[in-house]
Amino acid sequence: MNIAKSILEPILQFVYPHLCLACGGDLQDNDRLVCETCWLSIETVHSEDDLYQQFAAKLTSDGVVSRLISLFYFEKDGKLQAIIHGLKYQGYTSLGVKAGRKIGELIRANNDLSKADALVPVPLHPQKKRERGYNQSEFICRGIEEVSGISVRTDLLRRRKYTVSQTQLSFEERKENVGDAFEINEKRRDDISGKSFILVDDVITTGSTINACARELRDAGAAGVHAAAVALAK
Repeated sequence: MNIAKSILEPILQFVYPHLCLACGGDLQDNDRLVCETCWLSIETVHSEDDLYQQFAAKLTSDGVVSRLISLFYFEKDGKLQAIIHGLKYQGYTSLGVKAGRKIGELIRANNDLSKADALVPVPLHPQKKRERGYNQSEFICRGIEEVSGISVRTDLLRRRKYTVSQTQLSFEERKENVGDAFEINEKRRDDISGKSFILVDDVITTGSTINACARELRDAGAAGVHAAAVALAK
């Protein structure tokens, strides 16, 4: 059902008058799926923000993640929620590519991040990927790659455990939920050792998923792991 929906909705978007996913207004000729007014209205992340500092401190406190970058703050029922929903569940993967290009610009401007060896999208469990038809984080990576030139590796990390939705879980429950959910591809261990990576996800809520992925890479000998996300949850 989800796969059929991901195919049908872009077709409907093409056939019928283009309306912004976030506000429902008419799209201009140069707009695609979301109007520029809505993009500009979303609260952006700045490194001096208290909330960003809290996320960065939480992710880097144990030394597993070295650095965090993100574009926006995610608010429930906000315009970005409609955009992320379109990316994850409606097949509008071009939204991921567009956001990825914006992240790529941040990476290209950062000397440490721009030297990363590869981008690693947070993997979906194979069953969930079949249900959805794609991994939205891979499309974010494609946009980053276009701008930064850093290659995408989808063969290094696997999700071995089908985890329940984390939406209603506490911080400790989220941490336990994904604690053993990931594993490296043993056939690619040599491609991990001594290299640095940027883990990419759509929204970071508590950081549990990113930390679980980063720990697997670091335990396999990665020299450094950074985190990049479209948004940080408020």
